[in-house]
Amino acid sequence: MLVKTVLLLFFVSFGACDPSVVIVGAGASGIAAAARLLKNDITNITILEAEDRIGGRVYSVPLGDGYVDLGAEWCHGEKDNIVYDMVKDLNILQHTNKFYPEIYHSKFKRLDQNFSNLLLDTFDELIGEPNKNSSIGERLIARYEEVISQWKNDPRVYALAQEAITVFEAYVIGYEGAFSWFDISDNDDYILSDGDLYLHWNGHGFKTILDLLMQKYPDASKSLPIDDKVLLNKEVHEIAWSSKQAVVKCSDSSTYVADHVIVTVSLGVLKHQHTSLFRPKLPSDKLQAIEQLGIAAVHKVLLHFPQRWWNDSYTGNCFLWNKDDAKHISFGEGPVKDGISWLTSVSVLLPVLHNPNVLEVWILGHFVPKVEQCPDEVVINGVMYLLDYFGVAVAETITRPDIIIRNNWYTNPHFRGTYSFQTPRTRHGYHSDPAILSEPLGNNREKPNLLFAGEASNPTHYSTVQGAIETGFREADRILKMYK
Repeated sequence: MLVKTVLLLFFVSFGACDPSVVIVGAGASGIAAAARLLKNDITNITILEAEDRIGGRVYSVPLGDGYVDLGAEWCHGEKDNIVYDMVKDLNILQHTNKFYPEIYHSKFKRLDQNFSNLLLDTFDELIGEPNKNSSIGERLIARYEEVISQWKNDPRVYALAQEAITVFEAYVIGYEGAFSWFDISDNDDYILSDGDLYLHWNGHGFKTILDLLMQKYPDASKSLPIDDKVLLNKEVHEIAWSSKQAVVKCSDSSTYVADHVIVTVSLGVLKHQHTSLFRPKLPSDKLQAIEQLGIAAVHKVLLHFPQRWWNDSYTGNCFLWNKDDAKHISFGEGPVKDGISWLTSVSVLLPVLHNPNVLEVWILGHFVPKVEQCPDEVVINGVMYLLDYFGVAVAETITRPDIIIRNNWYTNPHFRGTYSFQTPRTRHGYHSDPAILSEPLGNNREKPNLLFAGEASNPTHYSTVQGAIETGFREADRILKMYK
């Protein structure tokens, strides 16, 4: 009896039955890790979230006739996609019919739709070509010039096509989340999932995937006790990980000791805070991976209009500037750089599916950090100016939006960006930087106490919610294997 008691105390003291786990971040990867652990009877979990909400870069808010997504918006693909697999039988995701927004020019206003479609089809073709070891910008500029040279016999069309390269760059950097297409590697490890890459949530919002992970939906009676594990407004400022147990300190002076810490913060946070966040500092290969991987931001603005001035056939519009026009914009509000207004960074205006009075604006490129700091009225005034300047006239009168919703992903210190991408520097190493980022650390190789999750640590599905969830499951499974 004495021997059994001693053994029991031994195993409990070393966390063999129910190790303590602190998860830093309550985004998709953090929630996924917690759900996996709880379903496998590891319950001694604390989730520290710096924001006043869960979800991280999944951020669905009510607006108009449904939810809109300020962060992740689409489910990308149907095969080998954990998000799709979780919801495919619930009649939530809807296919997006392929449509192209119309291109409006600062001088010529609405361009011929056939010409616009030709340009946009050309973009699709060029992006899908074989990759090389350079930036995607270098290859696409060269190839684009080759393709449009066939239109040299029509000077007006050729000149328009030359100017449209700015629309092409916006097309690329919006998808990758970069500030410039020279920052993006032309050769990457991302594996596309087959099927529709733009499945939408039919007004339910991407938050649905969080409810599914927590088992709140479709049957709330089976809900996991994750809400009880989450502590909001807990900004972590130090993680000491070199001892047998890790010590996590928050800015409010609270401290948490755990057998394992799963760090799920964004790559942007790691870039800005790794020197102060970890004690001791991270090893050189991980620091190099953090430095070489890329993250920037896109700025999405959701506008609700009291009266809908567009019809059901409206597919949205891109803004294409003549170079001289771009230098002489009379709109005097908001940031300007080298004589160029931030309005040139407004890329596209799109209708929001199943939300008839809402339009979505994408602002891209180097102006994003400055625009995030602009008052809402400046952004609304800028959009209204563009609609008038470019002659976007779907109705006689364009009403002014009565609600604006947006989120500052880049300037918020809890995110410092939207989603990661691979840079040309990333591709020069022998090993995958996301794979290096995912490697656990600790003095005990059998039971490392510092683990990393989050979309940037996914070698093949980085930048996506599916990638984030995969990494949360991966690190939870790593812990579960330690205690079999």
